[in-house]
Amino acid sequence: MLNRMEQDVFREIGNIGAAHAATALSTLLGQPIEIAVPSAELEGFTTIIERVGGAEAYTAGALLRFSGDIKASLLFLMPLHDAEKLISQLLQQPFQFFSDHHALGVSAWEEIGNILIGAYARAISDWLDLSVHVTVPASAFDMVGAILEVALLESTKFGNMAVYIDTRLSSSGNDLNGHLLLLPEEGAFSSVFQRLGVDIDG
Repeated sequence: MLNRMEQDVFREIGNIGAAHAATALSTLLGQPIEIAVPSAELEGFTTIIERVGGAEAYTAGALLRFSGDIKASLLFLMPLHDAEKLISQLLQQPFQFFSDHHALGVSAWEEIGNILIGAYARAISDWLDLSVHVTVPASAFDMVGAILEVALLESTKFGNMAVYIDTRLSSSGNDLNGHLLLLPEEGAFSSVFQRLGVDIDG
């Protein structure tokens, strides 16, 4: 479990990243979009899989790894039907994955995922005053269980757990669910918490 102060830090990271992402996505879509972050908590992968819809639920994912002052991975997941709604807004026409226009939708999701996940990476870097180097986000369209296996290829501080930042998007009357997972490597945030005066043992 994260203590209350750690939860507050990660929720604030989520809120700042959401504000950045909402601004960038609104510009991309040409329509207002709101992003809220109700909670941030350390969750086991079993719980996360249930919250995302189950191991066999198909989802659109974007994965980014960063190094420098901290080493961690960010994974953003969105149910496939919610991702289709966002992509439909961007393309200004109905869209479904695995259709004749699948390649076009993949390209659109890569742009959306790059904006979303890049905003959270910048929030971590800017708000915590860290120097980080980020990879180009990788996209995936698969079952939740398979995508999480890929995210676990590098060791994390928490083992089969991640900081789960609940993300709610609203645009053009659509309420969309997002799931942001932060997977720090061993000791990634220890110095950050100490600098912020967070008791990591509390």
